[in-house]
Amino acid sequence: MMKKDIKQAQNIEATLNSLDKISRAEAPPFFYTRLLARMEETRTDTKPGILQWLNRPAISISLLTLFLILNVIAIKGIIASNRAPQATTTAAQSFANEYNLGTSSGYSN
Repeated sequence: MMKKDIKQAQNIEATLNSLDKISRAEAPPFFYTRLLARMEETRTDTKPGILQWLNRPAISISLLTLFLILNVIAIKGIIASNRAPQATTTAAQSFANEYNLGTSSGYSN
């Protein structure tokens, strides 16, 4: 058991000593400048048009609000047309309509 702990401690020391020989990685000269230039190039290459406008939150929220308002107006119009007063028929009128008493015949004076 003791030998196992000593061997494990030696392995840990060997690993830590190997880290001493590692040097910090360095980027090539002007790497950051070239990276920024490439990022700017891809940003300006996007096609101008409607999609670029829709990416703006103010415009997309405004359009969604407009569509919502138009839908509410359309739904209210449909509901109002369904609630329009329909011709009310009295019992006498429905009786006359059922037996064709409301039509004029060719023999009337």
